[in-house]
Amino acid sequence: MGLVFLIVVGGMLGWLAAIISGAERSAAKARNVLIGVAGALVAGLVVNPLVGAGDLLSGEYDVDGLLIGLVGATVVLLAANLWRDGELR
Repeated sequence: MGLVFLIVVGGMLGWLAAIISGAERSAAKARNVLIGVAGALVAGLVVNPLVGAGDLLSGEYDVDGLLIGLVGATVVLLAANLWRDGELR
C-alpha cells in the first residue's frame, strides 16, 4: 500500500513541483507528473530513510516525508527541464 500511496502522492507532488518551478505548460503536464512520480519515488525510497523521516513503504507517513518528496520531485523536474531545454524555464 505504501508504494501505491507514494505513486499517487508523487503525481500530485509532480504537478505542484511544476507550478513551483514554472514548468507548467499544457503540452508537458503528463511529463511533469511522471517526472514528479520518479522524483518522489527516489526521495521516498532513498532519501527518507537516510534522514530518518520514516520509510513510506512500511506505512510511516508524516509531513517530513511528504516535504522531502516535494523537494525530490522539484529537483528532478528542474534537472529534466535543464537537460531537455539546455536552460531553466
